[in-house]
Amino acid sequence: MTTGAASWRAGDLEAIRSSLGIPVSAASIGAINRAMAELERNYPAGVSAAVGSLQRIAAIDKQLASTPVAAEPVVIKTSRKGAAGPVPAELPKRKLDVIEFATELLIEEVATEYALPENTGPNLAAQRRQQVERLMLVLPGLRVWQPQAPRRFQGVIERS
Repeated sequence: MTTGAASWRAGDLEAIRSSLGIPVSAASIGAINRAMAELERNYPAGVSAAVGSLQRIAAIDKQLASTPVAAEPVVIKTSRKGAAGPVPAELPKRKLDVIEFATELLIEEVATEYALPENTGPNLAAQRRQQVERLMLVLPGLRVWQPQAPRRFQGVIERS
């Protein structure tokens, strides 16, 4: 399959299939093979662009695999209000004593502020989507083989 300046490498078919999320089947492999041959025959310069996109997608996938999934939030600030001291052993029992006793001192409020650490995952995912779109520009026939994003839930409320 070598005509022109660039040619496909041995693992490019599998790289295309996995980067586009195309399921493994004889028909999908045949479609990828035909798209690769058509690109090499009709637009040989497009092969080097596709190979470059595949390399960038592989590098991004490697970075995504090494990125921690979810880091624990970091405590920024903790504040406490109320319960300045220990609660007395014997609390008032009569209604008049309760009114005189400052019950708000028994209530303790704790407020904690958290911050999520910086995560490069969304930025890398956007870069990966951009590279997949670039790959789809030179291999447009494979778009029909990509799995569609799940539709948002739609339902009808039924009353019984």
